[in-house]
Amino acid sequence: MDKPLGYVYASILVLNLAIVSLFSLVMYQTTFLVCDADQARNFLEQARYLPHVPWHVPVYAISSFLLLTCSGLVKRRISESQPVLTFMLFLLDIALTFFIAYNLNFSYKGLFLFLGVGAFFFIANLPLRYLAIALVMLGYIFSDFDIISVRWNLVSLQDYIGFYGTSAQIPLYSIRSTLESLNLMMVILFFQFLIQSKIRENKEFIKVNNELSDKLHQLEILQGKLEESARLKERNRLAHEIHDILGHSLTSISTGLEACIELSRAATGELHRRLVKIKSVTDKGLTDIRRSVRELKSDAIEKSSLLSAVQDLINDANALGDRSVGFIIIGNAVGMEDDEEQTVYRLVQESLTNSFKHSASKKIDVTLHYTKQQLSVIIADDGKGCAKVVKHFGLEHIEEQIALLGGKVHFDTGENQGFRTFATIPLRKGGQHS
Repeated sequence: MDKPLGYVYASILVLNLAIVSLFSLVMYQTTFLVCDADQARNFLEQARYLPHVPWHVPVYAISSFLLLTCSGLVKRRISESQPVLTFMLFLLDIALTFFIAYNLNFSYKGLFLFLGVGAFFFIANLPLRYLAIALVMLGYIFSDFDIISVRWNLVSLQDYIGFYGTSAQIPLYSIRSTLESLNLMMVILFFQFLIQSKIRENKEFIKVNNELSDKLHQLEILQGKLEESARLKERNRLAHEIHDILGHSLTSISTGLEACIELSRAATGELHRRLVKIKSVTDKGLTDIRRSVRELKSDAIEKSSLLSAVQDLINDANALGDRSVGFIIIGNAVGMEDDEEQTVYRLVQESLTNSFKHSASKKIDVTLHYTKQQLSVIIADDGKGCAKVVKHFGLEHIEEQIALLGGKVHFDTGENQGFRTFATIPLRKGGQHS
């Protein structure tokens, strides 16, 4: 529990001790005064009931209340670890409260409000707490003087105060009313603090829950990145192995075949044709391997800048040796979002692959023209071209991706006029230099 709740509970305890002590002492003192003034007969005729032995009232009432206090200290220590024992002690508290009320002739039932506060303060188990509160409510209802006095003859506190003169009655009634009102107000204050404490706990729980959700989301993102990093690492490893082992072997074979072809020119035509055929198959295999390597390394942009990734792509293309790929950058490179960089990279990659496959070109130029708000990409080759552009999956995919970015792309070609791709992409990070 919060400290404010503990302070209010302690205040209610002290206040009830004061009330029990005051009421019991008034009953004790009044009984002696009645006897000393020889008015016992009149008092008993008016009260219609023989009072308790005078000294029993304060001794029993105050001692019982001190037992209540000790019970509260024990419950505070064991409330969380032993809920059943705490509830049993609470039942003992109810019995002690009835005993105190009996000694006070049921003239005060505010002690049951004090027990109700204790139920919230000590009993954490909800079913046991609800049962304790129900018992306290029954005790509060049926410990009323007016209800019990119908069955039994009792001397009320009002009868005891009525023995005194007006000058003494007014202060006694005022003190009684003030103490009982204070007790009620302190109980209300306790529940106000309790509600505020629960609201604060709920807010803190929601805050912690939101923070935990954010952390879990970050962990999911981090896990995804780790998985993606592992995937890229494996793809790059495979690409390097293919390039270094199989690619170099085929390159060496191709180089050796070129020498054999030169030596075989003077030999029979059949030998020369077979060597040329083997050389063609070898070069095609080398081209396919390098294209596969490029596909495996197509995520290179995720580990470097767009310009570096495109430059690596062009360097791999130039390594084939049978065509020249130029790379031109106009303007200052502008920072781009990840999806924009991926789309440009795929555009260049797909265009180079199509030129290698279909154009029979010797020269390809890749141009990136930067402005603050837009990137223009031009890819042109000097190949054989075609009469009409037939869009298969590759070109259609490029158009879709660029359209998603709000850009445009079109293709220009003709018989023996080469093939050109023109694309414009608006940049969301315009003005931020990379």
